[in-house]
Amino acid sequence: MKFYTRKGILYARINGKRVSTKLEDTLENRKLFESYTKNDKFFKKFDVKVDTPTIIELCEEVLKEKEMTLKATSLRAYLSLFNSRIKPYFKNILVTELKPKHIHAWYKTIKDRRTIITCEAILKPAFEKAILFEFIDSSPFVIKRPKTFSEYKIMPFSIDEIKKIIDCSPKRIKNLIAIGFYSGMRTGEILGLKWEDINFKDKTISIKRTITAGIEQLPKTTSSYRVIDMITQCEKHLLEQRRITGLGEYIFVNGDLNHYASSASLGYTWKNILKEADIEYRSIYQLRHSFASNMLSNGENELWVAQMLGHKSSVTTRTKYSKYIKVDREQRTTTFLDYIDTKRTHTS
Repeated sequence: MKFYTRKGILYARINGKRVSTKLEDTLENRKLFESYTKNDKFFKKFDVKVDTPTIIELCEEVLKEKEMTLKATSLRAYLSLFNSRIKPYFKNILVTELKPKHIHAWYKTIKDRRTIITCEAILKPAFEKAILFEFIDSSPFVIKRPKTFSEYKIMPFSIDEIKKIIDCSPKRIKNLIAIGFYSGMRTGEILGLKWEDINFKDKTISIKRTITAGIEQLPKTTSSYRVIDMITQCEKHLLEQRRITGLGEYIFVNGDLNHYASSASLGYTWKNILKEADIEYRSIYQLRHSFASNMLSNGENELWVAQMLGHKSSVTTRTKYSKYIKVDREQRTTTFLDYIDTKRTHTS
């Protein structure tokens, strides 16, 4: 069997005949088609009858394949949306019965863009399987994805609010909260920090892992695996934490001296801190946004901020925090780091 590409579509030459797979030419689709032809020969030789599958059955096959490549927490998220958003709507529907109008109606049941994208990552490969096995000729995903709006908003804390929050924080997580603000790390990355990741001599922090839902795993993306600067205020709180946890493995531990399972473990305490500080509730993740917005609004270098945050490029940083970026840098009279009575450990 030989493969060919025509306008991005995968073709295969079988017994001297060129056949369109109707799929995008990717390594994954080539392997999938090879597998299909082997099964097809078996079915014809032994006259095996194949019943038309339901959409749910095909989706379950996709999820089994994803189980081999996805992180445990990501797979859990996929399964959750499959059970809540896909299974109830497409239950008992054969793949041959589904039309674009059904997809259009399903889109209307979801408002969150991220939810739609994750569900599509299950449904679209399911229909590609159906095309390969010739149950259908084309995917019903021919309509445009509807515009969606995320309810999540970036609502950074001001410097004064941050000072209040740190002052109102109990001793066991005071430094954790301060480091979140003075480093821009994700909460899971902070929870996954070990003392071996801290270099007080070079004033750097190596981010090698994250903790989510009780599971220690690699950082979110390739760019999230990074070494960041330890600014003076961050160093101060790390040294304070060193006196608390000593030479233990993890920098931040709970009452049982184990690492925290997730940011949710801090939820109750975090709410009480904001209540005591008389600050409107915002998620603890806003500490990261507060770092970025305050740095950028006071003229910090975008590339440096992007590297600190673990963004793939400064374009992501500029897009996400555009309204905080100072346009006229010549007129700035102070920087964020000067304002909080610290000094730079990097160069712009």
